[in-house]
Parts: sequence; C-alpha cells; structure tokens
Amino acid sequence: MATLQLNHVARETDDVRRLAAFYEEVLGFERVASPNYPAFQVAWLRLPGTPGVALHIIERDPAAAPAAVAPGAAGAPPAQLPRRHHLAFSVADYDGFLTGLKARGTDVFEKTQPDGRTRQVFFFDPDGNGLEVTSSGTGDM
Repeated sequence: MATLQLNHVARETDDVRRLAAFYEEVLGFERVASPNYPAFQVAWLRLPGTPGVALHIIERDPAAAPAAVAPGAAGAPPAQLPRRHHLAFSVADYDGFLTGLKARGTDVFEKTQPDGRTRQVFFFDPDGNGLEVTSSGTGDM
C-alpha cells in the first residue's frame, strides 16, 4: 500500500476574506499562492513550519445542496466539540493563546486530558467549524 501524507483540509464558506482573516489573526496561518478561479474565490493558507499541509478556504457554491448545519452555527456550545468534528492544532504557549482567545470574546470550552498534562481549548471559527488547540502535540488522538 502507498504511504500517504496529508496535503490539505478544505473549508467552504460564504465569506472567504472573513474566514481567511480569522485563521490568519487567531491561529497564525499565512497566505500562500492560490489558483485564480474566475467563478469563485479561494484562499490557500499554511501554518509556518508546516509547508506540506495547507488549509483551503473555498467560496461555497450557491447552486450546490446546502451543507449540513455546522455545530457552532446551530448554537451548540463548544463543550460538545471533543466528540464532534474539529481540526486540532498544538501551541507551545498555551496560556498566551488562551488569553488571546478570551480577549477576543471567543466562547471556549477548556479541558485537561486524563494524563493531567495535556490541556485543550475548543471553540468555533466564524462559520461554526469546530477547532481545538492543545498544549502539546498529543491532543486527543
């Protein structure tokens, strides 16, 4: 069997600029070159230090069937995210990151793994996509 590597994760949105700005400002993503599609907008983003994995933000096709309602869009609290769909990241300065989220007024759910060392914060992006940031590289894998 061939060895696979993760290439990208795609998020669809009605507002490419708003969602890209969130990932840049809150999570530190950087824009990279992306295709110029005449019919719709896209933004390709990468985290510094992870050149092989991208986040593709793609304008939602209004003619396509509506997407299932995202957990955050339906008013679900971040406390439901540990067992729902989410993207997870790790950060060296967990406390600094958490302080920044709270300063933005972001609704968060915090928990600690049973090991007592791995701290996690769950929250939503502006489109209701679930996100997790953990204090180490282990997360909830």
